[in-house]
Amino acid sequence: MNHHTSIKVSQHVGTSPNYRSSADVLFKAVDRGISTAVLDFSEVEFISRGFADQLHKARLEFQDHCETLVVIENANADVQRMMQIVAATQKETSRIVFDAPVIRVQNIAEIERILLSF
Repeated sequence: MNHHTSIKVSQHVGTSPNYRSSADVLFKAVDRGISTAVLDFSEVEFISRGFADQLHKARLEFQDHCETLVVIENANADVQRMMQIVAATQKETSRIVFDAPVIRVQNIAEIERILLSF
């Protein structure tokens, strides 16, 4: 396993990343099979809340699936603050998803017929 790789964030997503998809771009640039990935935020002046949220989620997912530690370096105070705000709002949730049939009705008589059929 290689030791680490460093990704210059500004070269991949610019100095003010605003889009959620930009966070995913960063992790596509990281080689698999390394022990540590360093995201170098020097030259990044601002990050949007959406970017920070997706970066947080993508970072955790990448660490879990690739067994690679992701380290953030050289982030200015504003970038750090936004990442802290987003990290504080993240919670593990489990959602139950199920398919429910959609029944379209034309009048109240059809609703009564459907309800009485159970």
